[in-house]
Amino acid sequence: MALFPRTPRATRLPADVVARMERFGRFEFDPVGTDIDASDVWAELQAPFLPFAQSDPEGFARALADAVLPAGGFALFGAARTVWNLVGSDFGSPAYDAVRMAALEFFRANGVPSGRLSADDWRFWQENRSEPWLLGRPRPAPGEARIAPLAPDELRRIARITGAPDSNVVYAAATPDGRFVAVVDAPTSDTDPTRGRFGWVTADTLYDLYIRIGEAFQTPVHWVAEELLPFVPLPPSRF
Repeated sequence: MALFPRTPRATRLPADVVARMERFGRFEFDPVGTDIDASDVWAELQAPFLPFAQSDPEGFARALADAVLPAGGFALFGAARTVWNLVGSDFGSPAYDAVRMAALEFFRANGVPSGRLSADDWRFWQENRSEPWLLGRPRPAPGEARIAPLAPDELRRIARITGAPDSNVVYAAATPDGRFVAVVDAPTSDTDPTRGRFGWVTADTLYDLYIRIGEAFQTPVHWVAEELLPFVPLPPSRF
């Protein structure tokens, strides 16, 4: 039984639509971490759906919903992004909204932090759900946090973002006016590997600085110093 009323145009979807949506969803979520060639994405995973999407947006959304809602997983996200790309960001329909919400529920169930969502998806969630996205552990109280005082001129390494050799590294340091700053050591740009350092976030105390960094990370990055880890509220994502 179709989850949404079908139209004859729904037969235009290829038999392997779920597999294509699953691949596209994985690419959209993490283009660097997939083995999908970006140059093939449009031709293989988007362009074949364009005539149907433009000629009958409602029917296209219903047909995709019928295909991907029973399948679940990354196919949900792929379908939601396909409608967004081919029909338009201002399009809305019960079928499309159902797929979009199911994709967000899939991410939520697998511990994906809200920071990984697009601004529009995050707004969609907030407009349609009242419960929190994820429940994190409470941060340690000021008297319970085990934070070693920073020595004068100390640059304390507290996080490494990825395991790549050129990964950004985060340090904690004191400022001349007695405040504290997170300093990021990173390549100058994608084309210039020369490394430089810049201030990221500041706070009046080292405790408050760790709160701000933990909230920015949401989940643990590749390496987190032991004294910073209790301030990262969420466990690692399953993805």
